[in-house]
Amino acid sequence: MYSTLEKHVGRRLIRPNDVRYDEVRKVWNAVIDRKPAAIVVCESEDDVIAAVQFAKENELSISIRGGGHHLAGLAVCDGGVMIDLSHMRKVTVDEKRQVAVVEGGATLGDIDLETQKYGLAVPTGTVSETGVAGLALNGGIGYLRGKYGLTCDNLVSARVVTADGVVLEVNEKNHQDLFWAIRGGGGNFGVVTRFEFALHAVGPEVLALDVMYDFKDAKDILNKVQQFLVQAPDEAVSLNLTATVLPPAPFLPEFLHHKKVIMLLGIYAGDAKEGQTVIQPLRELAEPIIDQTGVVPFVEFQKKLDPMVPKTVPVYGTSLFFDELDDTVIEQLLYKIDNAPAPTILVQLWALGGQMNRVPVHATPFAIRNAKFVLLVDVIAMAGDDAVCKQWIDSVYGGMRPFSYKNASYLNGIGVSDDVTTNAFQENYERLVAVKKTYDPSNRFRHNHNINPQG
Repeated sequence: MYSTLEKHVGRRLIRPNDVRYDEVRKVWNAVIDRKPAAIVVCESEDDVIAAVQFAKENELSISIRGGGHHLAGLAVCDGGVMIDLSHMRKVTVDEKRQVAVVEGGATLGDIDLETQKYGLAVPTGTVSETGVAGLALNGGIGYLRGKYGLTCDNLVSARVVTADGVVLEVNEKNHQDLFWAIRGGGGNFGVVTRFEFALHAVGPEVLALDVMYDFKDAKDILNKVQQFLVQAPDEAVSLNLTATVLPPAPFLPEFLHHKKVIMLLGIYAGDAKEGQTVIQPLRELAEPIIDQTGVVPFVEFQKKLDPMVPKTVPVYGTSLFFDELDDTVIEQLLYKIDNAPAPTILVQLWALGGQMNRVPVHATPFAIRNAKFVLLVDVIAMAGDDAVCKQWIDSVYGGMRPFSYKNASYLNGIGVSDDVTTNAFQENYERLVAVKKTYDPSNRFRHNHNINPQG
């Protein structure tokens, strides 16, 4: 069964009896414990083709590991073939064309490190260890969204290995249906071995908003932020509010240990001097505990949240979009936070607006273009607390959903279910089914927010 594949990839084929198996199948979320029939650690597109053909010949499903950072552990499957792209991380800047050529296993940090050498950036996400593939294929909401849109909006070309093991170059001229589908439709259509993203002049230093307030002022802060956003320019609308309980860490002063706070983070995507005046009201929403706002290296700010999402810990999470945060929504959310079962919570509200909301709903599969906020809630389970943490996350989703925008969630921040998938894609779902039927009729790529080719 394995001989042909092993002949091609050698020791990079990892089977269940291999001493490396348990380590390589690990992903970011320690809740996930799935066991593939085979793992192929790819170093080239040819390796990917061989792995896909092996799966096809043996009628096995395929999961794809980029960064392995999705909450639902979509990178690893039970009983199928896990295609591991984590060794394919090369990033090249084409200055003439103003694009970044990025291999499928690259992380956001890999991209920033290379593009910032030229004072350029791809709009990506907010945690540098995230893989760009999963991020981009499901949308990609980051600090540059207001000025330059989503990660998927900046995709100009890709190489895709389809379920038949065929390599396609997809862009606005070639395989237009598939190009449309991968800009937000997830990993449903093949293995993307290479992306080309549009680059924008950002950095190497940027004005970063970084203010910490006492959680007791949260309601007032949320209302004032909404007032600010009404008149804010594109450069200043990409604000992230984060509620958390600070750990008793040695790098924090003792008075902050176990303190519940709300942080306001963002990048002014324009002239720093001009931005100081624009963002000043955000530094005066209440009495700050700490205000570290200032000009900082873009690559460093992109790593700001990394310590708050440690690797291989058990995490439960959910997500919803909102059109507005009225008093009822705010009170319900603050109640949920106050009644969290563990201090290890990370509750984020990201303001949406500017360029990302000007893209027509049907231009890409990413259908939620008119919401004003997205909520992302995560909790790290302490020893023995998994059941109560999962129950709390379910209660957050169930309790907040009636107030949400079209019952829709951000697919990069929630587990898998049919309702979640159809609600996210809205009226674009049927078109995605048609593309799925064309490129993966047997649903080989189903370990994702799956679009069933049978509809």
